[in-house]
Amino acid sequence: MDLFDPNQDLGRIAAYLGRHLKGQVELLGAFILQESTRAAPWRLDVKVNGEPHSYVLQIDPDGMQYEYDVLKAMAPLPLPTPHPYGLDLQGRELGVPCFFSDFIEGSSFLEPMKVGEPWAEKLYVDTVCALQALTENELGRLAQELERIPIDLILEKSYRDSRERGKPLAQQAYQKLKASQPSLPALCFSNGDLWLENFIVRDGNLAGIIDFRNASFSDPVYEFMLSFFSEPELQGRGIETRFCERIGVDPTLLHWYHGLEIFETWSWTLRSGENFMHHNTTSLEQDLKNWLADTHCR
Repeated sequence: MDLFDPNQDLGRIAAYLGRHLKGQVELLGAFILQESTRAAPWRLDVKVNGEPHSYVLQIDPDGMQYEYDVLKAMAPLPLPTPHPYGLDLQGRELGVPCFFSDFIEGSSFLEPMKVGEPWAEKLYVDTVCALQALTENELGRLAQELERIPIDLILEKSYRDSRERGKPLAQQAYQKLKASQPSLPALCFSNGDLWLENFIVRDGNLAGIIDFRNASFSDPVYEFMLSFFSEPELQGRGIETRFCERIGVDPTLLHWYHGLEIFETWSWTLRSGENFMHHNTTSLEQDLKNWLADTHCR
Protein backbone atom coordinates (compact mmCIF):
# COMPACT_ATOMS: atom_id res chain seq x y z
CA MET A 1 0.00 0.00 0.00
CA ASP A 2 2.91 2.36 0.74
CA LEU A 3 3.94 2.09 -2.92
CA PHE A 4 0.54 3.07 -4.28
CA ASP A 5 0.72 6.30 -6.32
CA PRO A 6 -2.22 7.39 -8.49
CA ASN A 7 0.15 9.42 -10.67
CA GLN A 8 1.60 6.18 -12.01
CA ASP A 9 -1.70 5.11 -13.58
CA LEU A 10 -3.76 8.21 -14.31
CA GLY A 11 -5.90 6.47 -16.90
CA ARG A 12 -7.00 3.73 -14.52
CA ILE A 13 -7.85 6.28 -11.82
CA ALA A 14 -9.80 8.40 -14.28
CA ALA A 15 -11.76 5.37 -15.45
CA TYR A 16 -12.60 4.39 -11.85
CA LEU A 17 -13.84 7.89 -11.03
CA GLY A 18 -15.77 8.11 -14.29
CA ARG A 19 -17.66 4.87 -13.63
CA HIS A 20 -18.94 6.12 -10.29
CA LEU A 21 -19.45 9.76 -11.24
CA LYS A 22 -21.15 8.68 -14.49
CA GLY A 23 -19.19 11.14 -16.57
CA GLN A 24 -16.05 11.71 -18.61
CA VAL A 25 -13.14 12.24 -16.22
CA GLU A 26 -9.74 13.73 -16.95
CA LEU A 27 -7.30 13.37 -14.04
CA LEU A 28 -5.13 16.50 -13.77
CA GLY A 29 -3.01 15.40 -10.81
CA ALA A 30 -2.86 13.52 -7.53
CA PHE A 31 -1.32 14.94 -4.36
CA ILE A 32 -0.76 13.02 -1.13
CA LEU A 33 -2.42 14.49 1.97
CA GLN A 34 -0.90 14.36 5.42
CA GLU A 35 -2.36 11.75 7.74
CA SER A 36 -0.92 10.71 11.10
CA THR A 37 -2.83 7.58 12.05
CA ARG A 38 -3.45 5.67 8.83
CA ALA A 39 -2.24 5.43 5.25
CA ALA A 40 -2.34 8.92 3.78
CA PRO A 41 -5.21 9.69 1.41
CA TRP A 42 -4.74 11.43 -1.92
CA ARG A 43 -6.30 14.58 -3.31
CA LEU A 44 -7.38 14.05 -6.89
CA ASP A 45 -7.85 17.14 -9.08
CA VAL A 46 -9.96 16.30 -12.10
CA LYS A 47 -12.29 17.57 -14.77
CA VAL A 48 -15.67 15.88 -14.94
CA ASN A 49 -17.35 16.55 -18.27
CA GLY A 50 -15.00 19.53 -18.59
CA GLU A 51 -15.81 21.00 -15.14
CA PRO A 52 -13.08 21.15 -12.43
CA HIS A 53 -13.62 19.11 -9.26
CA SER A 54 -11.48 17.67 -6.48
CA TYR A 55 -11.91 14.42 -4.56
CA VAL A 56 -10.16 12.55 -1.75
CA LEU A 57 -9.10 8.96 -2.42
CA GLN A 58 -8.95 6.78 0.69
CA ILE A 59 -6.76 3.67 0.48
CA ASP A 60 -6.48 2.50 4.08
CA PRO A 61 -8.73 -0.58 4.56
CA ASP A 62 -8.92 -0.12 8.34
CA GLY A 63 -12.49 0.95 9.08
CA MET A 64 -13.13 1.74 5.43
CA GLN A 65 -16.57 0.11 5.22
CA TYR A 66 -17.62 1.77 8.47
CA GLU A 67 -16.61 5.28 7.42
CA TYR A 68 -18.19 4.84 3.99
CA ASP A 69 -21.48 3.75 5.56
CA VAL A 70 -21.47 6.71 7.95
CA LEU A 71 -20.82 9.18 5.13
CA LYS A 72 -23.64 7.62 3.09
CA ALA A 73 -26.00 8.02 6.04
CA MET A 74 -24.91 11.63 6.53
CA ALA A 75 -25.42 12.58 2.89
CA PRO A 76 -29.16 13.49 3.09
CA LEU A 77 -28.81 15.29 6.44
CA PRO A 78 -28.47 19.10 6.67
CA LEU A 79 -24.87 19.21 7.95
CA PRO A 80 -22.34 19.42 5.08
CA THR A 81 -20.19 16.30 4.79
CA PRO A 82 -18.22 14.78 1.89
CA HIS A 83 -20.30 12.47 -0.31
CA PRO A 84 -18.64 9.03 -0.75
CA TYR A 85 -18.37 7.06 -3.99
CA GLY A 86 -17.04 3.79 -5.32
CA LEU A 87 -16.39 1.59 -2.30
CA ASP A 88 -14.14 -1.31 -3.35
CA LEU A 89 -12.98 -3.41 -0.41
CA GLN A 90 -11.45 -6.11 -2.61
CA GLY A 91 -9.22 -3.73 -4.57
CA ARG A 92 -10.54 -4.78 -7.95
CA GLU A 93 -10.67 -1.22 -9.31
CA LEU A 94 -7.20 0.08 -8.39
CA GLY A 95 -5.38 -2.87 -6.85
CA VAL A 96 -5.94 -1.56 -3.32
CA PRO A 97 -9.08 -1.19 -1.17
CA CYS A 98 -10.47 2.26 -1.82
CA PHE A 99 -13.29 4.73 -1.99
CA PHE A 100 -13.33 8.41 -2.81
CA SER A 101 -15.28 11.38 -1.54
CA ASP A 102 -15.72 15.07 -2.23
CA PHE A 103 -12.78 17.30 -1.33
CA ILE A 104 -14.07 20.22 0.74
CA GLU A 105 -12.28 23.46 -0.04
CA GLY A 106 -11.52 25.80 2.86
CA SER A 107 -9.50 25.99 6.05
CA SER A 108 -9.98 24.47 9.47
CA PHE A 109 -11.32 26.07 12.62
CA LEU A 110 -7.90 25.70 14.24
CA GLU A 111 -6.27 29.05 13.45
CA PRO A 112 -9.29 31.35 13.92
CA MET A 113 -10.07 29.59 17.20
CA LYS A 114 -6.48 29.91 18.42
CA VAL A 115 -6.42 33.65 17.79
CA GLY A 116 -9.82 34.08 19.42
CA GLU A 117 -12.06 35.03 16.50
CA PRO A 118 -15.55 35.39 18.06
CA TRP A 119 -17.32 34.17 14.92
CA ALA A 120 -15.23 30.97 14.95
CA GLU A 121 -16.06 30.14 18.56
CA LYS A 122 -19.78 30.62 17.98
CA LEU A 123 -19.80 28.67 14.72
CA TYR A 124 -17.78 25.81 16.22
CA VAL A 125 -20.11 25.47 19.22
CA ASP A 126 -23.17 25.73 16.97
CA THR A 127 -21.77 23.05 14.66
CA VAL A 128 -20.88 20.63 17.43
CA CYS A 129 -24.32 21.07 18.98
CA ALA A 130 -25.98 20.41 15.61
CA LEU A 131 -23.87 17.30 15.08
CA GLN A 132 -24.61 15.97 18.55
CA ALA A 133 -28.32 16.72 18.14
CA LEU A 134 -28.71 14.22 15.28
CA THR A 135 -31.15 11.52 16.38
CA GLU A 136 -31.25 7.80 15.81
CA ASN A 137 -34.28 8.32 13.56
CA GLU A 138 -32.34 10.75 11.37
CA LEU A 139 -29.37 8.38 11.15
CA GLY A 140 -31.66 5.51 10.19
CA ARG A 141 -30.37 1.95 10.08
CA LEU A 142 -26.81 3.14 10.72
CA ALA A 143 -27.75 4.12 14.28
CA GLN A 144 -28.00 0.43 15.22
CA GLU A 145 -24.46 -0.21 13.94
CA LEU A 146 -22.75 2.69 15.68
CA GLU A 147 -20.66 1.96 18.75
CA ARG A 148 -21.83 3.25 22.14
CA ILE A 149 -18.97 4.53 24.28
CA PRO A 150 -20.11 5.25 27.84
CA ILE A 151 -17.82 7.02 30.27
CA ASP A 152 -17.66 3.87 32.43
CA LEU A 153 -15.97 2.04 29.56
CA ILE A 154 -13.32 4.78 29.22
CA LEU A 155 -12.68 4.81 32.96
CA GLU A 156 -12.36 1.03 33.30
CA LYS A 157 -10.05 0.71 30.28
CA SER A 158 -7.82 3.52 31.54
CA TYR A 159 -7.58 1.87 34.94
CA ARG A 160 -6.72 -1.51 33.44
CA ASP A 161 -4.02 -0.09 31.17
CA SER A 162 -2.33 1.96 33.90
CA ARG A 163 -2.64 -0.72 36.60
CA GLU A 164 -1.10 -3.37 34.34
CA ARG A 165 2.00 -1.20 34.07
CA GLY A 166 2.49 -1.22 37.83
CA LYS A 167 1.52 2.37 38.54
CA PRO A 168 0.32 2.88 42.14
CA LEU A 169 -1.18 6.22 41.12
CA ALA A 170 -3.66 4.33 38.95
CA GLN A 171 -5.53 2.94 41.97
CA GLN A 172 -5.73 6.33 43.65
CA ALA A 173 -6.99 8.09 40.52
CA TYR A 174 -9.48 5.35 39.68
CA GLN A 175 -10.97 5.29 43.15
CA LYS A 176 -11.35 9.05 43.24
CA LEU A 177 -12.96 9.22 39.80
CA LYS A 178 -15.25 6.31 40.60
CA ALA A 179 -16.35 7.69 43.96
CA SER A 180 -16.98 11.21 42.67
CA GLN A 181 -18.54 10.31 39.32
CA PRO A 182 -21.52 12.63 38.79
CA SER A 183 -24.74 12.06 36.91
CA LEU A 184 -23.71 12.36 33.28
CA PRO A 185 -25.57 13.49 30.14
CA ALA A 186 -27.00 11.02 27.67
CA LEU A 187 -24.76 9.75 24.89
CA CYS A 188 -24.95 11.76 21.67
CA PHE A 189 -23.89 11.19 18.09
CA SER A 190 -20.46 12.46 17.06
CA ASN A 191 -17.99 11.96 14.24
CA GLY A 192 -15.76 10.55 17.00
CA ASP A 193 -13.10 13.25 16.63
CA LEU A 194 -14.16 16.82 17.34
CA TRP A 195 -10.62 18.03 16.66
CA LEU A 196 -10.76 21.50 15.11
CA GLU A 197 -9.07 20.48 11.88
CA ASN A 198 -11.98 18.17 11.09
CA PHE A 199 -14.25 21.20 10.64
CA ILE A 200 -13.75 23.14 7.42
CA VAL A 201 -14.79 26.77 7.06
CA ARG A 202 -14.94 29.08 4.07
CA ASP A 203 -15.75 32.81 4.18
CA GLY A 204 -16.79 32.54 7.81
CA ASN A 205 -19.29 29.75 7.17
CA LEU A 206 -19.21 26.01 7.76
CA ALA A 207 -18.11 24.26 4.58
CA GLY A 208 -17.98 20.70 5.88
CA ILE A 209 -17.22 18.16 8.59
CA ILE A 210 -14.72 15.43 7.76
CA ASP A 211 -13.26 12.23 9.29
CA PHE A 212 -16.08 9.93 10.41
CA ARG A 213 -14.04 6.76 10.85
CA ASN A 214 -14.65 6.80 14.63
CA ALA A 215 -18.26 7.94 14.53
CA SER A 216 -20.20 6.77 17.57
CA PHE A 217 -22.59 7.70 20.33
CA SER A 218 -20.48 9.16 23.12
CA ASP A 219 -20.48 11.61 26.01
CA PRO A 220 -21.04 15.10 24.53
CA VAL A 221 -18.92 16.98 27.07
CA TYR A 222 -16.01 14.57 26.98
CA GLU A 223 -15.97 14.69 23.18
CA PHE A 224 -16.04 18.50 23.16
CA MET A 225 -13.05 18.79 25.50
CA LEU A 226 -10.54 17.22 23.07
CA SER A 227 -9.43 20.38 21.27
CA PHE A 228 -9.00 22.28 24.53
CA PHE A 229 -6.82 19.54 25.99
CA SER A 230 -4.74 19.49 22.80
CA GLU A 231 -4.37 23.24 22.32
CA PRO A 232 -3.34 25.26 25.42
CA GLU A 233 -4.18 28.55 23.62
CA LEU A 234 -7.86 27.64 23.82
CA GLN A 235 -7.90 27.13 27.57
CA GLY A 236 -9.04 29.72 30.09
CA ARG A 237 -11.53 31.45 27.78
CA GLY A 238 -14.65 29.86 29.21
CA ILE A 239 -15.59 28.12 25.97
CA GLU A 240 -16.08 24.74 27.66
CA THR A 241 -18.24 26.36 30.32
CA ARG A 242 -20.40 28.08 27.73
CA PHE A 243 -20.79 24.81 25.83
CA CYS A 244 -21.97 23.04 29.00
CA GLU A 245 -24.48 25.79 29.66
CA ARG A 246 -25.66 25.56 26.05
CA ILE A 247 -26.48 21.84 26.35
CA GLY A 248 -27.86 22.09 29.88
CA VAL A 249 -24.95 20.51 31.80
CA ASP A 250 -23.65 21.92 35.09
CA PRO A 251 -20.21 23.42 34.25
CA THR A 252 -18.85 22.43 37.67
CA LEU A 253 -18.71 18.87 36.29
CA LEU A 254 -15.82 19.96 34.08
CA HIS A 255 -13.37 19.41 36.93
CA TRP A 256 -14.31 15.73 37.08
CA TYR A 257 -14.16 15.42 33.30
CA HIS A 258 -10.68 16.96 33.27
CA GLY A 259 -9.53 14.35 35.76
CA LEU A 260 -10.80 11.55 33.54
CA GLU A 261 -9.23 13.20 30.49
CA ILE A 262 -5.81 13.29 32.16
CA PHE A 263 -6.20 9.74 33.46
CA GLU A 264 -7.18 8.33 30.07
CA THR A 265 -4.38 10.13 28.21
CA TRP A 266 -1.81 9.11 30.82
CA SER A 267 -2.92 5.49 30.49
CA TRP A 268 -2.69 5.74 26.70
CA THR A 269 0.87 7.06 26.81
CA LEU A 270 1.83 4.26 29.19
CA ARG A 271 0.37 1.64 26.87
CA SER A 272 1.62 3.08 23.58
CA GLY A 273 4.94 4.53 24.64
CA GLU A 274 4.10 7.66 22.62
CA ASN A 275 3.43 11.28 23.51
CA PHE A 276 0.04 12.88 22.90
CA MET A 277 0.45 16.32 21.35
CA HIS A 278 2.40 18.35 23.95
CA HIS A 279 1.60 15.84 26.72
CA ASN A 280 3.88 12.99 27.79
CA THR A 281 3.79 10.33 30.49
CA THR A 282 5.77 12.43 32.98
CA SER A 283 3.77 15.62 32.51
CA LEU A 284 0.47 13.76 32.62
CA GLU A 285 1.44 11.94 35.82
CA GLN A 286 2.14 15.31 37.43
CA ASP A 287 -1.12 16.71 36.06
CA LEU A 288 -2.98 13.76 37.57
CA LYS A 289 -1.31 14.31 40.97
CA ASN A 290 -2.23 17.99 40.81
CA TRP A 291 -5.84 17.09 39.95
CA LEU A 292 -6.04 14.70 42.88
CA ALA A 293 -4.60 17.30 45.25
CA ASP A 294 -7.06 19.91 43.99
CA THR A 295 -9.93 17.42 44.32
CA HIS A 296 -9.03 16.72 47.93
CA CYS A 297 -9.37 20.41 48.68
CA ARG A 298 -12.90 20.61 47.32
